[in-house]
Amino acid sequence: MKIVKAVLPVVIVALAFASLGSTAAMAETTALCTVDQATCSSLATHTHYISESLEILTTLGNYKCNGLYLANVLLLGSPQILEGEFSYSNCDKNCTREEINGPVLLNLLKTGHETAVIEGTEVAEVKVKCSFMNCVYSFSELTGTAKGPLLAQSSNGEFVFKEALLVHVSGSLCPSTSRLDATYTLLSPAYISS
Repeated sequence: MKIVKAVLPVVIVALAFASLGSTAAMAETTALCTVDQATCSSLATHTHYISESLEILTTLGNYKCNGLYLANVLLLGSPQILEGEFSYSNCDKNCTREEINGPVLLNLLKTGHETAVIEGTEVAEVKVKCSFMNCVYSFSELTGTAKGPLLAQSSNGEFVFKEALLVHVSGSLCPSTSRLDATYTLLSPAYISS
């Protein structure tokens, strides 16, 4: 049992790399830094992202929730891997959202000054229950944009998802399409550096 627990994080990271394909090879080395420097000497090791109004857009009806993503910064490189947990509260329309099969791995790929692409992986899923649906979705096709404090509207940096696809895995009465619109802001600065 101890061997399985020790090997599991290595397998998860390997799967994350395998899912990247050629995208990672084209991106710069990525680092989240606690201070703005040309060369990152103070790496962020843990991040907190909050969203006060994320919206799920579906063909059966839209609903809103508040969201939180607590993440450890696992790997410096191309991509920078974040491992964390999403939690949700205050969903309207009698809906609930719950992360299952976590943790959620997000790949952060620097594409320019204080800018990166965010890519989800297949490791974790979200379970959604509303009066009109009961479904499970994967983060495997989730994509968004990250901006550091120098370019973001938030003073500490942000993740922005605009109609990001959530892939249907299972469930009953599920919409044919489900997408995420959300801006997650950082509670403390994280600059996107090389």
